[in-house]
Amino acid sequence: MFLPSFISAATVPAAESAMPPPAPELTAELFRHALFPDATYALYLLSFLCGGFLIGVLLKKIFSLIARHEAGLRKNALLRRRKIFTRIICETFSGTVVFLCTGLGVVAFRGFMFRAGEIPPQVDDMLARLFWVFIICAQTVFLWHLVKLPVALIRQWTRPENKSIATLLPLIEALIKLAVVGLGVLILIRITTDTQPTEIVAMLGIGGLALGLAAQDTVKNFFGSAMLLIDHPFQVGDAVDIGGGHVGTVEKVGVRSTRIRVRDGSLLCVPNGDLANRTVRTISARGTILEDFSLSLTYDTAPEKMEEAFAILHEILKDPRCCQDSPHAPHVLFTAFDDSALRVQVIYHFARPDFLEARRFKHEVNMQILRRFNAAEIAFAFPTQTIYTKNT
Repeated sequence: MFLPSFISAATVPAAESAMPPPAPELTAELFRHALFPDATYALYLLSFLCGGFLIGVLLKKIFSLIARHEAGLRKNALLRRRKIFTRIICETFSGTVVFLCTGLGVVAFRGFMFRAGEIPPQVDDMLARLFWVFIICAQTVFLWHLVKLPVALIRQWTRPENKSIATLLPLIEALIKLAVVGLGVLILIRITTDTQPTEIVAMLGIGGLALGLAAQDTVKNFFGSAMLLIDHPFQVGDAVDIGGGHVGTVEKVGVRSTRIRVRDGSLLCVPNGDLANRTVRTISARGTILEDFSLSLTYDTAPEKMEEAFAILHEILKDPRCCQDSPHAPHVLFTAFDDSALRVQVIYHFARPDFLEARRFKHEVNMQILRRFNAAEIAFAFPTQTIYTKNT
């Protein structure tokens, strides 16, 4: 059986003492003739790779259909978690199986074309490296999708009102996926080039410097995400005002940008580097909603009618949805003698932070004012101007 020695020959050594002896130098021409003595060998290799790839695509379709079938959620919490677990596992295998089957195609080609002891060591080493390239890609994709499982389960176990978890989870998920991809790339470099760890660290230092210079905006957005995570000015689900007339609800805080659903229904993506330097007003952080408006009464309104108007307004604002305690108690004040009206200012605080609910309460207040003022024959003023002419 060639498979155990084939796999062990391609594994990443734990220490330099375990490194296999270097293969003798082989020119490109000799290597080509050793691997492909004729066109049949090349055709067989391509056929085995394509066959493994097609089998992987078929299995991926099967796993994808199962995952799609499990996407519907049931009302029972336990069944819902089981379906989430099944769906994510199927998605994980559907992303992995193509690389895995293609790698097994390399194994099948090696066993079909070469008997034990007949394969040149250089060719055996190349096939082993090619096999492990596919396996490492499969492992990376597997871990990439597997990260979704704990994230989805934490979302299910978390209460909807716990907005901090919903804010942190996308950032943590993105960082873990970034670490998985980075680790996969390092292992691929180690396998394909036999690069020593110290050399990889040196390349990472040079590459990091070049990346930092070439992608300054990306680095800026990444650190902006870190600042938003540390400073925590808002959470997912909060209503925010970021200036420029943009008011909406935070839907997601990502690694590069934050998504805000504005009131007209469109989705606004703001880079985190820019958002971290803005003045952000978190509307959801307020405990109450202030309402401050004025009423204009005609100049022929008698003082008794003014007192009656104050009494009506105070009675309307005794609603339990309106704050009654200091410093948010309602105020009704006669504030000014305007050019064409007597100005009455009304100030109150809606006791809940919900904007739409506050608008509905304001509608009720306005309708009550209109009905009761009309019933009491208290007239509203409108801008008027009296012009006196003198005949000469």
